[in-house]
Amino acid sequence: EAAWAAVEAAGLPLALVRQQLFDALLLPPAEATAEMAAPAYVPRPDPSQDQAADHRGSPFQLQAGPGTGKTRTLVKRVASLIAEGIDPAAILILTFSNRAAGELSERLAGALPEAAPKLWVGTFHAFGLDLVRRHHNRLGLSASPTLFDRSDAIALLEEILPTLPLEHYRNLWDPAMVLRDVVAAISRAKDEMADPVRYRALANAMQDAAGGDEDKAIAAAKCLEIAEIYDLYEEAKTRHGGVDFGDLIALPAKLLETDEALRTAVQLRHRHVLVDEYQDVNRASARLLKAVTGGGERLWVVGDSRQSIYRFRGASSANMARFTTDYPGASVDQLGVNYRSTEQIVSTVV
Repeated sequence: EAAWAAVEAAGLPLALVRQQLFDALLLPPAEATAEMAAPAYVPRPDPSQDQAADHRGSPFQLQAGPGTGKTRTLVKRVASLIAEGIDPAAILILTFSNRAAGELSERLAGALPEAAPKLWVGTFHAFGLDLVRRHHNRLGLSASPTLFDRSDAIALLEEILPTLPLEHYRNLWDPAMVLRDVVAAISRAKDEMADPVRYRALANAMQDAAGGDEDKAIAAAKCLEIAEIYDLYEEAKTRHGGVDFGDLIALPAKLLETDEALRTAVQLRHRHVLVDEYQDVNRASARLLKAVTGGGERLWVVGDSRQSIYRFRGASSANMARFTTDYPGASVDQLGVNYRSTEQIVSTVV
């Protein structure tokens, strides 16, 4: 009766009036809901995290498995640097995916709201693009070069298809099908910092080493064909004033390696460098990082070789193991507590 009275008085739908009555009768008061809310999470002290965050004086690699609080430790690291008086604008934080960069930015904004806007947080590719744009004149590019993704690269090869010396990679019915493989091969070459000259030299070495082995000879011939296409692809890309994703790492890495004055300026701008998900570095990103950090006295990285998701781009556990070779005198430590696998979870699994 009350529902019908409200419907007639207010002209509202019966279903809406019933829902509002049910909410008023059955839901607890707002004050009671607030009292029942779970208390804010206050993380327990963790000496291994604090020790890693406070490390100074040498390159540092933190090995952190799932649930050990690596992101929290990275945030602690940034907070400790700022507490020492380090300018937030001098801190560079790199990772490998937009999602990870976004999560890092959110965590840093929550913990350090005043400093967070001044920090440089982003992916290796975003950082490389920033360097390409800043120093475009040294690379023979415009201030805003066209960025080619994989589909753009395939379209570019289709555009120059009549000039491509295709034999092993010819498919008249669907040229794009094999061109995907060609683009993938060129991309992997750039991940290993192999330009067209280097790639051709490696292909020739394969051919020389093939001897009478037919399979090896065919593999070498395919690589030589890709070397030819690689040259033509780079020429076409230059005519369009563009760069691809591999260039975003390889071009600035080579530029910094060969230009001492510019390398010094970049190192002075980014005094402290932190890398999340270090297990996903490949040789190109490792060389860019080396050029930016020099001896690495202020380099701090965290990763877990078992969690690499970019093996198709050349990432491997070897890059984690190579850290002490790339940075002599580096320190390596690990987080000691797994907060995700609680005693109840472990007992259940066992």
